This record gives sequence, C-alpha cells and structure tokens, in this order.
Amino acid sequence: MAYHIDTGLIYEKFKVDCECPLCEIKRIVEEQFLHEFLNDAVMEDSTRAKVNKLGFCARHFDMLYKRQNKLSVALQISTRVAALSKIVGKENSVKGAIKQAEQIEKAGKTCIICDLTEESMEKYYKTIAAMFSREKNFAGVLSSTKGFCLSHYASLLKYARHAGLSAKQYVAALTTLEEKNIARLQTELKGFCDKHDYRNAYKPLGTSETALPRMRVKLYGLKNE
Repeated sequence: MAYHIDTGLIYEKFKVDCECPLCEIKRIVEEQFLHEFLNDAVMEDSTRAKVNKLGFCARHFDMLYKRQNKLSVALQISTRVAALSKIVGKENSVKGAIKQAEQIEKAGKTCIICDLTEESMEKYYKTIAAMFSREKNFAGVLSSTKGFCLSHYASLLKYARHAGLSAKQYVAALTTLEEKNIARLQTELKGFCDKHDYRNAYKPLGTSETALPRMRVKLYGLKNE
C-alpha cells in the first residue's frame, strides 16, 4: 500500500464502536511520539535540534511530564529555554518590544510532537482514500462506522483526490456517512433533553444517556489527557 501506513490498524479501528476511528488512530500515533521523546530520541542530536527550534505545546509538555522519565523532559526543556532566551532581553524601543513580542508569540505556537503527529495523520488520510479505490471490501468497512469527528472528517474530504478515479464516489460515501451519523446523534441528544420533561420521567434513556459526551467527540474529537 502507498504512503507506508499500516492498513491493518485502519481496519482494526474502523471496526471499533466509536464516534471517530481516526481519533483512536491519532491517539496511538501520538503515544508513539511521546514514547520516542522520552527515550532514544532525546539522545539524537538532530532531534534535540528540532526540539530546540520548535519545543512542545503546553498539552504535550503536560503529557510528557505525567510519564516516568522526567529527566528526559528536563533535558529537552532546558535546551529549548536556552534557545528562547536568545529572543528575550532588554529593549529600549517600542518597535523592538513589538518585534520581541511577535517572536515570542510565534515560538509559543510551535510543537514538534504536533507537527510529527499531523504529518503521520496526513498519510492516514491519503491511505484511506487510496484504500477506498483499491480495496474491494473497504467501502463497506467505511460505511459501517459511525462517521468521524468534524476535524478528521474535514481532513478526509481535503485529501479525497487520493482516491483517484473513485474520488467522487468516495466524497459521496463520506458525506452521506457523516450526515447520517450527525442526524443519529441529534436524535439521541433530543432524547436526552426530552427525558428531563417530567412526563418522560419513566421512559428509558437507552443510547441517549451517553449522547452528550459522544456529541463532544463528534464536535471536537477525542479528549486525550
């Protein structure tokens, strides 16, 4: 398969009962990078150079810190701060202060783990499109899912051209699937709201009981601590 992506993981997660199988895949990809940056990667000069340049976002810093190897985090952060210290310093002009502020804001928006994770996810978007056109059974696997969070859904549409001659059918399959599952969740959420009417007090909630947290996943993606 093209793009050097494990299609087995795609099949595995697309069969999971969840609101976004790509969120499940992203969690695995992200975990792999977190593991790397706490172990062998920290010793590589090229990786340390990238950490110095890009650093970690607050979310990934917290995720790294929660793990056992805090020395690894400290070593990487110390060199990152050394790099940042070069743009922090006394200024005597408003123009210089604004420039420094812009540099600090720019530095605060970069994260090497975010970049690597998104780079890997891009390969998954492309591979999924290619699988739709090349693998006979995949269309059925796709249609059996509960759709995707809006962010991953948008990314799948963005790379739909990688389905080649089947791109139009792929787009139709994606949009039909997402529309159906948004409607499903809306119905379940309505059931949750209706339950709070005293006249429905004794009616079973069923799947509506978990509609709100599942709608959270559909709207914003899976929450990773």
